[in-house]
Formats: sequence, C-alpha cells, structure tokens
Amino acid sequence: MSAHELDHLAIAVPSWAPAGELLHCELGARWASGFTMPVFSPCQLALADDMRIELLEPGTAPDSFIERFLQENDGNAAPHHITFKVHDIHAAIAGARFAGIEPILVNLEHPQWQEAFLHPRDTGLGFLAQMVCAPQSVEELTGGGGPWNSQRPWAEGTGEPAALRVILGHVENLQRAREVLVKVLGATEFPLAGAGAGFSWDAGADLVLYEVPAGTPGTDTRGTGIRAIGVAEPGAGQDPGAYLSDIREVLEGGALHPELGLRIAPLRVNAMAADGFVADG
Repeated sequence: MSAHELDHLAIAVPSWAPAGELLHCELGARWASGFTMPVFSPCQLALADDMRIELLEPGTAPDSFIERFLQENDGNAAPHHITFKVHDIHAAIAGARFAGIEPILVNLEHPQWQEAFLHPRDTGLGFLAQMVCAPQSVEELTGGGGPWNSQRPWAEGTGEPAALRVILGHVENLQRAREVLVKVLGATEFPLAGAGAGFSWDAGADLVLYEVPAGTPGTDTRGTGIRAIGVAEPGAGQDPGAYLSDIREVLEGGALHPELGLRIAPLRVNAMAADGFVADG
C-alpha cells in the first residue's frame, strides 16, 4: 500500500482572508499555520480529527504557479490538489512508475518533507495529486517564529470545528481513476449507488468520484475536478463508506462558495437510517 492518509485538500485563492474567514464561520475551521514565499504562500486550517484545508495564495514572483492557475480559472478560486501521506516516498514513486505514471515536481532534498506529484493527465483523477512523506506536522516544521509564521488575517471566535467527511470529484474515466487510487495511492474502495465509487484511507476524508464524460449536460459539470465537500457537525460519528444512496445529489446540492470554488454540503448522522449519512435539514 502507498498512501495511508488523505491529509488535506488544497485550494488556490486570490487571497487567504476571504476564504479563511468563510471556512471559520461556516465550519469552525481553526488557523493552524501559514507562511509566505515568492512563488506561493500556503496556510492551513484545521478541522475535526486533524483534517486540513490548505489555502494557496499567489507569491510575489512573476512565475507564481498559483497566479497562473488562477488566471486559467478567470481569476477565481478553485481546488488545486489533494495531498496523500505516504510512509515511504521512494516506494510511492516506484509504484507510480510501475503503473506507467511518471511523477512530476519530485523533491527529496529535505528529510522532513519529501514530495512528488501525479499530473491529472496521467491519472484521470481530474485533480493534481501530491504524495508526501513528512513525519512532522507543518506547524512543527515551521515553528519558532520568523518568516515561517504569518499572522492570521481574520478574527476567530470559539467553537468546535466540523468534520470534513467526504470530497466529491468528477472524472471522465472512472475505471482509470479507480486503478490509480487503489493500486498507486493505496485506497480501499467501497460501493456507491449509481455510476460512482467511493475510496477511503486509514485516516482523513473519504473521496467519492462520479463519471462525467466531456460535454455531459447538467448542473455543475464544468469538466473534471473537485466539486464539493461534505461536512458533519462536531462530534458526529462516522461509519466509513456508509453513505445514503443519493449522496451525489446531496453533495452537488450544497451551497456554492465562490471564495473556495466549490460547494459545501452539510451532513449529519441519523442513527435511525441504515444508509448512515443523510442531508442536514
């Protein structure tokens, strides 16, 4: 097995503040870390069970890849990648190559943060996948003050963070995406009703994918990629893989937040429902 955890969802944003404030107000997300660099500036917000959402702001350098990414999306925020934690980055890279995928942006220089990316054109996932071997948290790696500790640009109140339970993605070829997630990224597949499939890891959110061929009419079918997240109230239990039969409808019916470029759908656990998660309200 390669990845053991879906660690975080990264979203490209023009600025941290609007997106971070929304995540705090809507989900109770708490500032975890943030720092600035010339090419891009990342910050992370923590949800329940240490699940993270990362916001990627353009850096000041003219070659900022986040600035290019935003321009390709008409300047709007949009999900950028999902990060998977691995125990052995060399084995993960070898596994990708064995599956016919050549990792990109490989960086093995720092023992505390080794990474490689899988391009969506090679995986069929519709999003960039990052594989990371990092025995310490970002806060531990950047602790000690100085340039690695930016100030939170929004006010935070009290309250317990919600739980990010599931991420929804659209793919053009579900079978190809399935092969990559299971054979390369170590997912365990669980069944979903309809033309979809669910994937889970030892920790972190689950991923549900639905096949949306190019040109398919309907709502929110802007091609492939990450489209929505499903969140449960603080303290709600989880039965991995136990989703109601219309989970796609629930997730795609969530409120669209331009600050993030995706939908947020509330979930709750209904002890009386055999299907597990049901729509909130």
